[in-house]
Amino acid sequence: MLPLDKLQKKLQEITGVFPWYNELLGKELTSCTLQDLPLMSAEILEAHYYNKPADPALAVYRTSGTSSGRRKSIFYSEEDDRHYVDIKTKLFGQLIAGSGCTRALADMGTGHAASTALDIFQRLGLEGDAIPFELPVEEHIERLQAFKPDLLYTMPSILDHIVHAAPDPRAFGIRRIILVGEVATPQWQQNMAELFGLHPNHITDTYGSIEMGTMAYYSHEAGRYLFAEGIYAEGIEAQELGLEIEPLGSDEHILAVTSFVRRELPALRFVTYDVVRDLRTVSVDGVERQSFQAIVKRVGKELKHGEKISLYDIEQAVYRHVPEAIVRVKVRDNALAVHIRSKSLLHTAIPAIRTEIRECIPEIGLMIQNRLLDDIEVFAVERDEPPERAQVKNKKLYYEAANPPEPKEFTEGFLSTIGNTPLIKLSRLFRESRLTVYGKLELLNPGGSAKDRPALRMLHEAWREGRIGRGSVIIESSSGNMAISLAMICRCLDMRFISVIDPRTTNTNIQIMKALGAEICYVSEPDPATGEFLPARLKRVEHLLGTIRGSYWPNQYANINNYLAHYHTTMKEIADQLDKVDYLFCSVSTCGTIRGLAEYVRDHKLATRIVAVDAEGSAIFGGNQEKRRFPGLGAGIVPPFCRTDLVDHIVHVSDWDMVESCRDLAQKEAILAGPSSGAGIAAVRKLEPQLPPGSVCAVIIHDKGERYLDTVYSDSWVENQFGKLPGDQTIH
Repeated sequence: MLPLDKLQKKLQEITGVFPWYNELLGKELTSCTLQDLPLMSAEILEAHYYNKPADPALAVYRTSGTSSGRRKSIFYSEEDDRHYVDIKTKLFGQLIAGSGCTRALADMGTGHAASTALDIFQRLGLEGDAIPFELPVEEHIERLQAFKPDLLYTMPSILDHIVHAAPDPRAFGIRRIILVGEVATPQWQQNMAELFGLHPNHITDTYGSIEMGTMAYYSHEAGRYLFAEGIYAEGIEAQELGLEIEPLGSDEHILAVTSFVRRELPALRFVTYDVVRDLRTVSVDGVERQSFQAIVKRVGKELKHGEKISLYDIEQAVYRHVPEAIVRVKVRDNALAVHIRSKSLLHTAIPAIRTEIRECIPEIGLMIQNRLLDDIEVFAVERDEPPERAQVKNKKLYYEAANPPEPKEFTEGFLSTIGNTPLIKLSRLFRESRLTVYGKLELLNPGGSAKDRPALRMLHEAWREGRIGRGSVIIESSSGNMAISLAMICRCLDMRFISVIDPRTTNTNIQIMKALGAEICYVSEPDPATGEFLPARLKRVEHLLGTIRGSYWPNQYANINNYLAHYHTTMKEIADQLDKVDYLFCSVSTCGTIRGLAEYVRDHKLATRIVAVDAEGSAIFGGNQEKRRFPGLGAGIVPPFCRTDLVDHIVHVSDWDMVESCRDLAQKEAILAGPSSGAGIAAVRKLEPQLPPGSVCAVIIHDKGERYLDTVYSDSWVENQFGKLPGDQTIH
């Protein structure tokens, strides 16, 4: 029973933080029970919470979308984040107690859980590491073999692919596995324990959401899911939410939870839309604990017949016949398809699996009989067939609309010319040098810069995932090159593009954007707290996202496809073009390019040393923030992609160094490049005395110099800014 004083205190907190909640109540409640309060449904949160303007004091986590097609913003205060990490740290500590774990690997991709994993590992005294889920499964296995984690924190879908591709999962030496994400049925967990050589109790499933954090975990001792600290649960009926679905089973309820530790969310009677079985209180070590037996399915207005589909029951049926398998279930229109990939003999088991699914979920059989659902299709996926979309992370249960095919513009025509840029020897510029220096001419991409690669990948992945399509509105904060690349691609794909810029954006770049159909949103004043323009631009982006329907923010600062574009293309090209690269020089801003290059070097065990080239006055590597004249190099914040552990050398260059080196590059090599490219050349010269003679160096030549004719290449501008001009640059 929930104490009334505790509930009243929480109600007062919520009405204080969210004034609109009073409107839902209709009157002031001085004393109430939980059932007197409104259910916090998706419709209410869509109207009042998910799309509210961003508060700079709060962290914002954005989801892929809702049934309305708009992305959701979830807000966390510092206190919320602290509680989130504290609860998970305490839980993880209990789960690994006495295990002897010293190393932990997070293999789950992005999101709140992934972003806090390393912090939790550190608090527990564990050596931690993480791997992006987009990498091929072979590289996940290589990382597991090299790092040898005792604790693996991952998702069931990822673990499926690792097990399927690994010759012997026991060889990893993993002692504990903690799961997050999709449903992990008891039979599936038991199968995984056997494959990894673990006791069944050493695999633990956790249940949570981006809104509420960790809500429950599976207790092997209790044989049930126990709710986490600060969570109160209740079961509700579908009609309370206005859902016109068939009645749930007698022991099934839609789960609603109240959090007493979450502040920046109206976390009273939050509706999860997950259906749980046997929700009740049990005694654990003499303490009454709320619990449930299993999560069986999800309901919602957007799921046509989806409320009948229980992944839990389908997986249980499959695993009784095939102990080791990857199961993916798709519901598209009126068809249900179960795809099974297994190392075992599978074809003979398919008829029995199909029959058992019908029997264990009678509603499916009835729907087939009434022609509401086509007959169940169970497919055996060939063992050597590549994983879906070449990723190790993909959902177990898909509700898909019949989306149009991916536009050919991504692979044909103008956009197909992005990448495969030449690498040339800079023999005239470094004629007297002890080094051999090559330039990777990213300025020869069709949009004129290295940003074409991440811009294309970010939009391609968003399109593939159904987040955007023709007619979408793309919004990005960019000082120039990324905006030009996005404008070009949006024009090819019939999408609208809005670029949020500041006074440092050159007039030339603005004109190029406009010529490509971009709309300009100008931020004239810096953020008052930091004096930097970037925070102010990001606030404007958040405002636009909340007011323009169908808008999407690629978020070049935190979208992992930014650096994966360079991982999969740029560095691979350099490695293919040169037999060896001793030092690779890369200018930094969002740190997307250097992150992709460095991770490729690390994962492929190349001997290349990574040199980060930053601007004087940039905050990226802890420098003092000062005025910087050129966009595209340095930043006023430490970008999320910044990983100092992947960098071998850091070289800071001045604005004057950039001007001088740009002009030298143009005069001696006839390459007209931008200031970030000049910074790379200047860094080679600065570091040369420390490098072994004969070293092979490569420099990323980021963008075209035509965009800087009124700055870098203007004598009057340079003399006005620096009081001097570069010396005689004629070729002798």
